[in-house]
Amino acid sequence: MISRRRFSAVSERTATDTIISYILGSLSLVFLILSVVKSIASKGNVAAIYGVLMLSGALMSITGIVFGVTGYYNDRGGMYGKKMAIRMNVVLVILFAIFLIKGL
Repeated sequence: MISRRRFSAVSERTATDTIISYILGSLSLVFLILSVVKSIASKGNVAAIYGVLMLSGALMSITGIVFGVTGYYNDRGGMYGKKMAIRMNVVLVILFAIFLIKGL
């Protein structure tokens, strides 16, 4: 009989909240890069959807911080991955705040 662990994409030692935090942070980073590149390419004349992408990316990174903190207190997984998920999302929140302040 084949073990289910053999075909697992993620080891069981990683907290699920930390994985969700990484996914939210990665999507947030993609939205940030997409919006900034489009804004630079069009010299600031972008559609409203790119503003919505920036706001949704900021909300996803804030949610990523919440999931990262809950994953931090989970017993499963190493501490380095948990701390990196939180740090990544905090840096993204700071970047979104800088772009928000600069845009006002």
